[in-house]
Amino acid sequence: MRIIFGLENIEKRKEQYKVVRGDIIDDVDVCVVGSGAAGAIIASKLARKGLKVALLEKGGYYDAEDMNQREADMIPLLWKNNGAIFTDDLRIVIVQGECLGGTTVINDAVCFKTPKLVRDEWRKLGVDISDERWEQALDEVWNGIHVSKVKDEELNKNNLMLKKACELKGYKADKNDRNCKECMRCGFCHLGCHYETKQDMLVTYITNALHDPNADIKIYCNCEVDKISYSNGIVDGIEGKFVDKAGNEKYSIRVNAKAVVISAGAIASSLLLMKNGIAKGKAGNGLSLHPAGHLIAKFKEEINAYDGIPMAYTCHEFGVTNGVNGGFLIESIFLPIFQFAMGLPTFLLEHAQMMKDFKHYAMAGVLVKDGANGKIILTDEGNARINYKLSEEDLKTAAEGLSRLAEMWFDIGAEEIITEHIGMPRLYSKDDIPKFVDKILNEPDNINFASAHPQGGNRMGNDPSNCVVDSNCKVHGFTNLFVSDASVFPTSVGVNPQITVMAIASMTADHIIDNWDKFAAINIRRLGRVCSLEQPMYCSRERLEVLFNNAKNEEPIDTLINSGNWHFDKDNLMIYNDKHWKGFFPDDQDYTLIRYFGGFWKKFFRDDGIKGITHPYEANIDAPNVAELKDFGGEVIHLKYTSPEYAIFYDLLKIISKDVILGRAFVGIPPHGIPILTFSMSRKYRVEFMDEEDHEIIYQKYARAPEPDEIIGRWNGKMVSDSALIQSHLFTFKEGEPRKMEYLFANILRGESRVDLTEEELKLYDFTNWHDEIRIVNNNFMIGKYSSPWTSIPLNFGSSFLGVEKKNNENRFVLRYILERMD
Repeated sequence: MRIIFGLENIEKRKEQYKVVRGDIIDDVDVCVVGSGAAGAIIASKLARKGLKVALLEKGGYYDAEDMNQREADMIPLLWKNNGAIFTDDLRIVIVQGECLGGTTVINDAVCFKTPKLVRDEWRKLGVDISDERWEQALDEVWNGIHVSKVKDEELNKNNLMLKKACELKGYKADKNDRNCKECMRCGFCHLGCHYETKQDMLVTYITNALHDPNADIKIYCNCEVDKISYSNGIVDGIEGKFVDKAGNEKYSIRVNAKAVVISAGAIASSLLLMKNGIAKGKAGNGLSLHPAGHLIAKFKEEINAYDGIPMAYTCHEFGVTNGVNGGFLIESIFLPIFQFAMGLPTFLLEHAQMMKDFKHYAMAGVLVKDGANGKIILTDEGNARINYKLSEEDLKTAAEGLSRLAEMWFDIGAEEIITEHIGMPRLYSKDDIPKFVDKILNEPDNINFASAHPQGGNRMGNDPSNCVVDSNCKVHGFTNLFVSDASVFPTSVGVNPQITVMAIASMTADHIIDNWDKFAAINIRRLGRVCSLEQPMYCSRERLEVLFNNAKNEEPIDTLINSGNWHFDKDNLMIYNDKHWKGFFPDDQDYTLIRYFGGFWKKFFRDDGIKGITHPYEANIDAPNVAELKDFGGEVIHLKYTSPEYAIFYDLLKIISKDVILGRAFVGIPPHGIPILTFSMSRKYRVEFMDEEDHEIIYQKYARAPEPDEIIGRWNGKMVSDSALIQSHLFTFKEGEPRKMEYLFANILRGESRVDLTEEELKLYDFTNWHDEIRIVNNNFMIGKYSSPWTSIPLNFGSSFLGVEKKNNENRFVLRYILERMD
């Protein structure tokens, strides 16, 4: 199968496209997360070698017809977070793509092979890749995306101005190599290529895989991955959500895979590892940003810099491409009018005057090969905080580069120069350059930089003590998990990085292909948290109704009868409860009271036929019924209520398997009654669906007091009730003495509790007279109670989430909850 899936109901696409209408479970050989410069190549190469591949992309699928060259349309469509990604001090904006094809769709198509100096530097840091292997991979991707040198006639006046300045100074410089074929020179490269002349991942590797009759690839767009599923160093798949443009989670996805490759980019790949507790203490470290500052020079004559290829010329004199270990490149660049206007350091009348001179501006940027001194931090809310500041050395390098560029602009006749420093937004002559440098060095917080090349975070190298992946991009300590993208760079590469990313990806794909026998035997199938006949408790009302209408009664009616057995698998966190059939309402059922206060169970037994009891958890009701097999346009089990007060109701059930039943409740005369509820029932369910009785059994018989080192980390807590499981709080246990736990309740209330580890349980104390009692079930799951003081006063009030616990002649209120490890 070769198909693209997504949420958007689009009428026409060049490739086969299908709208996602429900949860998805897919079984593949390899799952690749991210469809940019790395992910697209890996997925394409593996699929075209006969492996079954799933490629997951957070952004949408847009082709040339969508790319209308309007900034107001394209930036929200193609750019991650509308282009508003910043370092935590708001000094550097980071530009990344979020669409099928990734950042390759919105970059300026500039191509540099990985400099020999950088390859040697990485080799000294433990990267075991020979020059022969490098060259082979570089040549392969170079040809794969049709790289060619910009022609003289393709240089617009903006590029020619930089060329003129370099020639006047005698600096080493040249036209750029770009992955373009017959470029239309429209100037809108980073708004997507309307003419498909830019040879990005979508029109090359992805298209090649989709058109190869021997390939088997499914591409899932609008798909946000949040979980890497693994155990004992073996990954068995990923889980995620389909999220629409408004940020609404629509459906779930589970992909079972024998190998998983994370290629989501330096920031997102690091975040995903950190959220899943992989490469602890290493993932997220060593981030580089390639910070770039630009200078806009105003000339008397018209430049019309927006008209033509934005980035076609580079000054190499001070960079790694000229043997400088560190340093900077000076690259021509220009922006469409909206982005240009947003970047000007002025407001109101002065801003308006600057925009009147739009046709007279030339622009170039200084790209700094910075140190890997940044860090990605996982916030309590599960987001990435990008902690980065230019080192003193990098700041000096940036200042030197900007001063060189300013001098070059004045040498060829600039009337004035617009900077990005708030304290000195304009330069009027060469005499201002030293003052400008002083401003940069002494007021670094007042200058803005941009980054389009985040790198590092999951360092490559053969030393597992400080590297996340080895030289084949396999994560240390894992058998079948890979990270392959710019995040594995040990240092910044010093040039536009897409070719380096692609070459590493190509080598990663080759390694997986060459060693496929090692992965082929891995075949662990899990369901995850997706709607299916095997676990309908995850289904929406609409989906559950579809499943019910399409299903057949698969088992004999005797399957209804309950044995009374109860068992818990603490490794898989699965409850096997045959005391009764536990009922589940869809979480989007349009009955709020039923959802939170109307949980139920049904119990069946043999007594002159099969009889049963329906019991709502929150009411003292045992509604008797009789189960009979009927043919109402198909075989169903008619559950007839026998007591007069419930005689107007009836249920229709279909037994899907020995553990699963689908049902609908009606009011009226069967089979023509009015449907009022859709539900499912099961003998088997995960701990997240436990009721209070399950909770108490597990707490007493299957849990123990945790050891100190077992609790350290972030835990997601959910309150347990008989009717629903409600997301509630985040626990973060800190290392050190005295032990402390920080909590975030309902994303609103923050606080801190004192931790007391006893032989019986872990106890937490805060400012109230209530306290927590927690026990651990396995390394990733704990179970707890938030309890009031014991009292001899009768406590008769309870709700679906506030229970009463009795002991001897005393009782207390308890809020029961579970904790699942987040990292």
